Amino acid sequence: MAGTRKGRVRSERTRRLSAGLALHEAALDAMPVGLCTVDAEQRVLLFNRRFLTMYNLSPEVVKPGVSMRTVLEHSADRGNMAHASVDAVFRRRLERMAARKPFSQRQQLPSGATIALEFRPLPEGGWVTLYEDVTERQRIEYELRLQIERFDQAIGNMSHGLAMYGADERLIVCNTQFLDIYGLDPEVVKPGVSHRDVLEHWLSRGGQPHQSIDTLHAERMQALSAGTAVMRTMLSDGRVIQVSSRMTPDGGWVSAHEDVTAAEQAKRKLFEQNMLFDAALNNMAHGLCMLDADLRYIVWNQRYLEIFRYPPNTVRVGMHIREALEESIALGNHAGMTVDALYAEYLERLKAGNYTQLRQLSDGRVIKIAHRPMAQGGWVATYEDVTERHKAEQSIAHMARHDALTDLPNRVLFREKMDEGLARVEAAGEAMAVLCLDLDNFKGVNDTLGHPVGDRLLRVVAERLARAVGENDTIARLGGDEFAILQGASAPHRAEALGRQIVTLLGQPVMIDGNEINTSVSIGIAMAPSDGTTGDHLLKCADLALYRAKAEGRNTYRFFEPDMGARIQARRMLELDLRHALQAGEFNLVYQPQVNLATNAITGMEALLRWSPAERGPVPPSEFIPLAEETGLIVPLGEWVLRHACAEAARWPGAVRLAVNLSPVQFRNRGLVTTVTQVLAATGLAPQRLELEITEAALLQDDETVHGMLHQLRAVGVRISMDDFGTGYSSLSYLRSFPFDKIKIDRSFIADLDRNRDSAAIIRAVAELGASLGIETTAEGIETAEQLELVRRAGCTEMQGYLVSKPRPASDIADLLARARRDSAAA
Repeated sequence: MAGTRKGRVRSERTRRLSAGLALHEAALDAMPVGLCTVDAEQRVLLFNRRFLTMYNLSPEVVKPGVSMRTVLEHSADRGNMAHASVDAVFRRRLERMAARKPFSQRQQLPSGATIALEFRPLPEGGWVTLYEDVTERQRIEYELRLQIERFDQAIGNMSHGLAMYGADERLIVCNTQFLDIYGLDPEVVKPGVSHRDVLEHWLSRGGQPHQSIDTLHAERMQALSAGTAVMRTMLSDGRVIQVSSRMTPDGGWVSAHEDVTAAEQAKRKLFEQNMLFDAALNNMAHGLCMLDADLRYIVWNQRYLEIFRYPPNTVRVGMHIREALEESIALGNHAGMTVDALYAEYLERLKAGNYTQLRQLSDGRVIKIAHRPMAQGGWVATYEDVTERHKAEQSIAHMARHDALTDLPNRVLFREKMDEGLARVEAAGEAMAVLCLDLDNFKGVNDTLGHPVGDRLLRVVAERLARAVGENDTIARLGGDEFAILQGASAPHRAEALGRQIVTLLGQPVMIDGNEINTSVSIGIAMAPSDGTTGDHLLKCADLALYRAKAEGRNTYRFFEPDMGARIQARRMLELDLRHALQAGEFNLVYQPQVNLATNAITGMEALLRWSPAERGPVPPSEFIPLAEETGLIVPLGEWVLRHACAEAARWPGAVRLAVNLSPVQFRNRGLVTTVTQVLAATGLAPQRLELEITEAALLQDDETVHGMLHQLRAVGVRISMDDFGTGYSSLSYLRSFPFDKIKIDRSFIADLDRNRDSAAIIRAVAELGASLGIETTAEGIETAEQLELVRRAGCTEMQGYLVSKPRPASDIADLLARARRDSAAA
């Protein structure tokens, strides 16, 4: 029984021990950390399941009694020591255990897990090691540390100053910007210092003069009582700091401090700019308005309202452009337009993006409208009243295509009309006439009566031509005294009738300033398509016909004929021959004597130019002199005459003078006086022996310049004679303006003595006038004894003509002078 009882007791103890061990094992396995205990010889005494699972260890290898080295080798086999050898790990661990002091280390498993190991020595010489997976905690610590760093970076890089205080009014944190804004010492202002001390430190640095710490602190606390506060502080250096504060849940507060000095200045500047913008906007010469993307008004100026005569308050912010257009129509700005049509046109133009248009309002004003899209959407439009400019531009455009003197179409518009007419000729088969007109002797009017009279005559001609042509015909002034007419739907008989009518109209005298001007016109006519189908060709044909009309007596019209081109070609060939004649030595001089009527002595010789080309034969001066003047060849030719004549005259007796004619064209050469003096010096001819003959035409082209040159020549000693006296309109006035040495009465009066008693009276009057003024008078063209006797009785001092001698070559002059001396002595 006793044995049985003992057995039951042992069994109970065993059960209890087993239960205790099971509970112990359960407690070990329930631990959140791994545990492993080794004895002094590094043999495993105890471990839990968390240790095995943490390192993925097998219970078949890791069990009580196995050496820790074996466990490490097994762990290495499981891949837990990727970058360390077992020997090295075990050796370092034994070295640290030798000190018999607790130590810790961390192990990074290849799986990424981080294990924290805590080694603690046991009294009997063994060690207990705790293994904790701190991966998540390490991550959290890293994130927290990162957040702290970010916070530090954030507040350190803030443009604002930042300060945080606790419920006890002590500084928790502040950034560098906060210290810099107020000029605070970081050794004084740091975590833990009271808000009052911060304020006092700031005041000690001169932050806000004349402010007490109590007042300042009370103001700040009062502002915070509402939970949030925004206030501005002016610092002693003029900076403006905006402080935004907010209470924190723990009773403290955080405040942001921003230097808003630049913003305040910008705000003030913006205000000033807005004032200037408003002033500029409302003082613009242009109207302006801005519309948003929905075509609603954003801004406009006073000029915009004035241009469209909107009453005040008509245009409002947010008002749609359609409403404004409707109001503009109601004000009468767009007669005949409906708002729908006007608005549709407006939208259509906006589709083009940038656009500019001219719009004429009902009252006649022209408004230039320019629309430009804005980058942010919407439109800006400017409105300029260009009424006067538009009129000026229209006037300029008209002037560019019309003659300023007569307001007739000019050559440009005439060619356009001609092209239009030729297009109708080609399309409809109708005929068109081109008439080229040239006034006869118009140059004489300008030369004698002056250009203002000539201009008035041209206007009268334009008016008369307008009475002659049809409604659809075109008259143009091509330049000078040249006109042209286009006669549409024409025919030869209609063109001839028009030419005859124009000749009759322009043949009627014109009275201008008391002067009766007898005009006439020469007309050349070409027909399209018979004479040509291009503008250039038709004008050429009409010009050829015009030349024929002039050549056949003027004051008439001629149609183009194919052989006319040959005559023009002949004139061109004459011009070419003339250009080569001087160099080829084809010119020569002849001399006609001038005889004193009182003594019958030869007092002078007039040099006359002759041209005899080898292939052409003699050419009359009446043909080549005008051509030389027209081409400008008269200048070098006149110098040649002067030089050769003076050289010849230097060999004559000293009492015989030389007369040389000067063309009006030569007076355009400002070097004429120099040329004369140089020739006199080179030839040795005394200046008093040279007599230069000029006509009224020379005096008319530029009175002051020509008079100046004549006075210079007189100062040298050269005599000045007026040739062809009596044929112009202003001869007597020139006798008052310049003291001529001689007057030469034109041969036309001499030739008319037998038929016209007035000619004799004129010759007598001129002779008497010359005598009263101390001017010699020479009668030209004396061919009969009767003419000689008449001019002698009239009082003329000299005569010149075939009665004494025809023009003679230089080789005959010596004999001529000798015979004249003998005859004079015998008489």
